[in-house]
Amino acid sequence: MKVASSSHKALRIFCLVVLLILAVAQLRLLLFEQSEYSQKTDLSSLHKYQSNPYLLSWLAKQKHLFEADMDTAQSLYQQALTANPVYLPAWFGLAELKFDQQQTEGANAILDYTTELAEDIKRWRWDKALVAYQFDRKDILAGDLSYIIRKESSRKKRNDALRMAFSVWPDPGELLEKMGNDNLLHLFRYATKKKKVEEGVALWKVLERQDFKEHEKDVHRFLNLLLFNGEIKAAAAIWEKYFNPDTLLFNGNFKQDPLQTAFGWRIGKNKGVSWKLKVAKKKEKLTSLHLHFNRKKNVDMANIQQIIPLQGGKVYVFRAKAKTAKLSTEQLPFWEIHGFKCKGLYQKTEMVQSEQDWTDMTLSFGVPEECDAIRLRLRRKESSQIDNKLAGDIWLTGLEIEETDDYFTILDELQ
Repeated sequence: MKVASSSHKALRIFCLVVLLILAVAQLRLLLFEQSEYSQKTDLSSLHKYQSNPYLLSWLAKQKHLFEADMDTAQSLYQQALTANPVYLPAWFGLAELKFDQQQTEGANAILDYTTELAEDIKRWRWDKALVAYQFDRKDILAGDLSYIIRKESSRKKRNDALRMAFSVWPDPGELLEKMGNDNLLHLFRYATKKKKVEEGVALWKVLERQDFKEHEKDVHRFLNLLLFNGEIKAAAAIWEKYFNPDTLLFNGNFKQDPLQTAFGWRIGKNKGVSWKLKVAKKKEKLTSLHLHFNRKKNVDMANIQQIIPLQGGKVYVFRAKAKTAKLSTEQLPFWEIHGFKCKGLYQKTEMVQSEQDWTDMTLSFGVPEECDAIRLRLRRKESSQIDNKLAGDIWLTGLEIEETDDYFTILDELQ
């Protein structure tokens, strides 16, 4: 009980101290504001606040925005600039004040002056951009936004600047001209992130002519944007030209980590299975995807897949190798193929065996004419048995898709 009483007493003392601090701060502000209307020449330390440009500008903004007291606000701004002639927030506030008073010529003159004053100053650049936006001064706004996007370390401020830039200059060509080529990558990333397909395509055409090898992940994300917005052929053309010119199925031996986007492997999380890349055949130095099922879940597996661009109206052959060890339950993994953003295609392989050495799997399938891509996915359906939790291991490698000389028509689809 004594411990509880002591803690409550300490809490009360702490709260009292906080309240006293707040009361003193409020009293100081009230006294300072009252001194504005007093003729007394008080030389106390409190009166020294009248030479603080930050506080003067803050009070001026309150008078301007919340009390519509333009005369007092202007007087306070002038006092702030007397105390510090290069204090930019006071200049910005004075410009906004004159703008609201319909003194647009004077407001723009102040903005021009601050632009010269803050030419190489990073601080308060966003504040100046907001004033330029309010005045519709796109000439000044372009320079400020370009500077912020290029040099700002704060992600939020850069995104705010990008958002404003895309809004003010919706045409991607003009946008790039105003923001400058140094900001091309930032603009491209923002267009991709915000799913601005038209802008992304235009910016990609510029980026394509430059060295983008260090930024392949950004291009992969852009391809993913195209994919899921129906621009499959455009995405496939870029993919085949720069990333996968020699094969149809990408990374079929799992020599690279999953891209998790575009036309690469996507491996999501599943509580019932863990995965890693490892050597499948040491003598041949062949890599594989190794899956371990932990017998904790009746796994419904559909988290390993790849989207593959193919030509509609053609017949293809899918091949893969699989090795297993001590797989349990009657429901075991298999490969399935279906159309990506199109109908009329579903094929699947047989399930693997519970215990097998390296075994070839083959599947022939036709792609409907309206399909530009397929989705290849490793599946395991839930078991209905009592002992349904999947255990064991499977290794996968040697995946490939080969085009045949056969054609697949609507008559084949109807059979």
